[in-house]
Order: sequence, then C-alpha cells, then structure tokens
Amino acid sequence: MKPLLLLLLLGLTTGFAQKKNVSVIDAGVIQVDSLLWDLKALSKAPRVEWINQNGTVHSLLYQGTDYEGKPTQVFAYYSNPDLIRGKATGKQRFPGVVLIHGGGGKAFKEWVEKWAADGYAAIAMDLAGKGADGQRLAQAGPDQGDVDKFSKLEKAALKDMWTYQAVSSAILAHSLLRSFPEVDAARTAVTGISWGGYLTCLVASLDNRFKAAAPVYGCGYYDESDIFKKSISRLSAGSHRRWMKFFDPSSYLPFAKPRFLFVNGNTDRFYNVVPYHKTYDLVPENQRTLCLIPNMAHGHEAGWIPHEIRYFFESVLNDGVPLVQVAPVTVQDSTLHLSYQSPVSILTAEFHYSNDTTSLNEHRVWSKQKATVDPKNRTVTSPIPKEGFRYGFFYLKDHRDVSASSSFIIKPN
Repeated sequence: MKPLLLLLLLGLTTGFAQKKNVSVIDAGVIQVDSLLWDLKALSKAPRVEWINQNGTVHSLLYQGTDYEGKPTQVFAYYSNPDLIRGKATGKQRFPGVVLIHGGGGKAFKEWVEKWAADGYAAIAMDLAGKGADGQRLAQAGPDQGDVDKFSKLEKAALKDMWTYQAVSSAILAHSLLRSFPEVDAARTAVTGISWGGYLTCLVASLDNRFKAAAPVYGCGYYDESDIFKKSISRLSAGSHRRWMKFFDPSSYLPFAKPRFLFVNGNTDRFYNVVPYHKTYDLVPENQRTLCLIPNMAHGHEAGWIPHEIRYFFESVLNDGVPLVQVAPVTVQDSTLHLSYQSPVSILTAEFHYSNDTTSLNEHRVWSKQKATVDPKNRTVTSPIPKEGFRYGFFYLKDHRDVSASSSFIIKPN
C-alpha cells in the first residue's frame, strides 16, 4: 500500500473513531509531570447568566475560575443556525465551535454570526475580563496585556497568569456549549486567531473532547518568536523555564487527540517559520493538515476569512470532502516531488522559496515558480531553483478554490 494512501486511511479511521461522545476530558493521556489545570472540574458546564436572549445572537456571562482568590465571570456571545435565521431553536442538533480571539481582541459577535450562518452552534468569549461595552466586568479575570501574560510570573501564582485563566475560560465555554440540547457534543471544534491560535494549540491539546482544531497563526516555542522572545528574555531564568514548561504549547501538543488544520502565512510578524515548523511537527502527519497561505495578512478578520477552516471542520465533523492531503517533499534529479491525494482535481500549484536568512520573518523576501501537476499519478513537481533555497513550500489549490500546502522545507546552514 502506498504510504500516502495508508496515511489517509489512518486519518479517516481516527476521524470515525472520534465520533464517540466523551463527557469528561481524559487527563490521563497528557503525560506531563505536573498538570496545572483540573480538567475534570473544567469538564462540567459552568453556571450561566443570560444577559440578552433576543435577536439572532444571544449574550451571556458564565462562571470562570477563581482569579487572585476571587470568583470570576466571562462574557460571551452565542448563536446557532436556527437563531441566526430568526427561528426558535428546534429539535435539530448542530456541530459546535468555540471561537478564541487574539491579542487586543474581544468576543466578536460577527464571528459568531459567520459560523452560525455556516451551520454551527458557536460561542465566542472575551478573555480580557470585559463585557460587550468594552468595560471591565464586576467579577473580571486578568486583562490581556504583556504584564498579565509574562512579567507577572516573577511574583504571581501560576493560576493567576493570563494563560491559565484564558485556557480555563475556553474549556469552560466548550463544556457550556456541549451542554446545550441543540448541540451535538460528539461534533465540536475550536479555532483561534494569533494569541487565540496559541490558545487553540493549548486548549485542543488539553481538551480531547474536541474532534477538530484550527489554530490560525499561533504556535509554540514562544522563546524563538521574533516578537515574543523579547518578553520572555526579560524574565528571570527560573520564570523563563516555568513559562515554557507550563504555558508553551510545545509542552502539550505531543498528547493532542483532535485533528488539526494549521493555518498561517509565510511572512507572519509574530509566528515565524522555524518555531511554526517545529510546532506542527509535534502532531503526527496523519493527524494534521497544513494551509500555508503566501503573504497572508495578520488580523482577526484576515484570520477568520479562510474558508479552508470550514471545509476542514466539515470533513472531520460531517464526513465532508477533505482538503488536499500531501506527502512529504522528496528530491529526485534536481527536482522537487510531492505526492498528493484529493477527491477534487488540482487547479494550481506553486513552489514558494526564499534564501533570505538575515531579515525578520515579516520582511523576508520570497520568490515563487509555477509547479507542474500530474493528475494521473497525483504528483506535483518543480525544479530546484537555480539559486537554491533555504526555506520553501508547495502551495496547492483545488477546483473549489480550497488550498493546502506542504510542510515548510527548511535547509540547514
């Protein structure tokens, strides 16, 4: 059996096996020496206070975890395909999705609207202790500034750090979503953008009730980021080690159970090529799909626009047609070879590459060349650029205009 076909069959087997509903997170599979979160407690739906149940999107407060010894509440928006159409919630059960905003973000009502219109029960929470009006809640958790994410660790308890609180709030949102009668608890997914992508890596690794996860931009190895390594480098050696041990996704991704779609650009300012490559490599090949979008902009709207996320969730949760699946790139006679499997024929294929090793990731200069698609043998080829390359990846689009990519090819010095 061809390796790529075996890879696809394993992935499909994993997907079908995961349709079983599990109400309590299995903490036993997370083999770390000190697990910070009480995952059994977080598996229970929190108390909820509905603020507004009129209109197409409802607003609510739910109980979070204690912060600095005091109870907290978390603000969120919720909708589903019935509500978004102005109907009373009926007997149909929908897949669910948890939406996690990034730095400087909030609970985005329009993000919930988007997913409800796409057929999902969706919840988006605020992770900065604020309500719909942008003001601090009476029972607020931490804000989302640099102090709460990094420097506070020098003196604060681990459970009073922003990451601990944000991960807890996201898992509790999932538990709440799963408790709604109109939600099929066996079909849930999570996606987040930037810092929310970072949180998605953590949340999906810890909460194995999710079946699919799509972190956008965010990744692990924060002490190697062009941007975030500056904040971590200012910590004492002990705090640096604690931050990476307890709050970096690289500590937890090897134990993740959902299927992953990793979405990023090749010139992202915050999440650069090398740590990003190391991050997705922690997830087995048959459990991940990559969508590296050339020159992808960074932002909340830019992060929820890619329809590849919805197609991916549909393939995992609703047995939809999958994205293009690719095998590792090989080299034969000065030509790069890529095998693929796709139910939909390939429309375009390109090879993107760079020799720029001195610029920061967002300023790195990239080139591209057209690749040749052989639909009969399901291969894509491209000659190795005459000038060589240090970084490279294949970018493919099928006739649905749905893209996927190879992993980054990173050559040593």
